Amino acid sequence: MSDKQLVIKIGSKQFLAKPGAKLVADRLNKKEGEAFELADLLDKEPVKLKVIAHTLGKKIHGLKFKNKIHYLRRYGHRQSQTILEVLSVGREKAVTEKSKAKEENLASNSEEVAKKPIAAKKSAAAKPTAKKEVKKVAAKKPAVKKTPTRKAKKDEA
Repeated sequence: MSDKQLVIKIGSKQFLAKPGAKLVADRLNKKEGEAFELADLLDKEPVKLKVIAHTLGKKIHGLKFKNKIHYLRRYGHRQSQTILEVLSVGREKAVTEKSKAKEENLASNSEEVAKKPIAAKKSAAAKPTAKKEVKKVAAKKPAVKKTPTRKAKKDEA
C-alpha cells in the first residue's frame, strides 16, 4: 500500500484518509460491508472506503434547571455514527486496451523518429538578420510659462 494521504469530506466534516485507517463519521445511509468511493477535495482523486459498522457515540448528559420554581429536567443524547475503513487512496493504473494501444503507438512513433536522418543545420550566416527597429523620438512641446506667485508679486512691488 502507498503512503499517500488525501483529505476527504464526509457529511460536514473533513478527514485525512490514509490506507488502512479507520474513521468515525456521522451516520451514513450505507449498509455494513458496503464499499464506496469519494473524491479528494484537492486533487479529485478517488478514495475507496468500506463501512465496518454503525454504532452510537458517547452519551452526553444535559440538565435544565430554574431556581425557586421547582423546575429540573435531565436528558441524554447518543449520536449515531458510522465506522469506516480506508481501503485505497488515489488512482491505481489499470491496464486497459486504450492504454496499451497508446503505448504501442508511442513506441512505433519513436522508432520512426529514430530512423529519419537528421538534417544538417543551416549556418548562422545563411540566416537573414532581423532589421533593427528605429525608435521615433516625439517632438518636444514648448515649455509652459510659470505664472508668478503672490509672494513674487509682492517682492516686485
